[in-house]
Amino acid sequence: MTVLLKQMLAPVHDALAELQEAAEDNRRQGNNLICKGVVKSAPGGKTVIIDIGENTTPPIPFMLPAAGVTSHYRCPSPGEIAIVLNFGTGDDFSSCVALCGLFSDSFPLPTENPDEVLTVFGGKAYTKVDIPSGKMTFHAAGGVEFVNTPEVKNTDGEMADKVRTMSGDREIYDGHDHQGDSGGKTGSANQKQGG
Repeated sequence: MTVLLKQMLAPVHDALAELQEAAEDNRRQGNNLICKGVVKSAPGGKTVIIDIGENTTPPIPFMLPAAGVTSHYRCPSPGEIAIVLNFGTGDDFSSCVALCGLFSDSFPLPTENPDEVLTVFGGKAYTKVDIPSGKMTFHAAGGVEFVNTPEVKNTDGEMADKVRTMSGDREIYDGHDHQGDSGGKTGSANQKQGG
């Protein structure tokens, strides 16, 4: 009876073993579906290599905020935290994409003020917006360069520094005179800046 029972249950036992193996494959693939890792490097600035525990991905693409007609590029930094999405659910991570930009001890939040929008570019430049006041601050230690920008103006057409407006400078220039060679005064400028 025992031998007969074993023979009858053998197909059930085999089917259960196959189901258990498939469940283990699904569990392993599920564990590899979404992983948290650390950027190891960014070869050529086009892909990233991510350390996930003891595993390392091959070079994989990384997500950008925009990559169409409007585009934005920022190379992920080594040591930056990333979420890895495995679309192929394979063990080799070859069909993954990295979502970078999680703050960590290595790269903490640049501000904890919820009323600010702050973008820091390395240690020498930043943009900051104070939401309640609408004030925008630019800091560029290396200067600001406008390329192929024919005109820069305020909405009212007036630019100014902390001393006076540009139109005020024009008035001074157009009306200024000089000490003449004979001690008198010269007339105002012949070539006016105008406005």
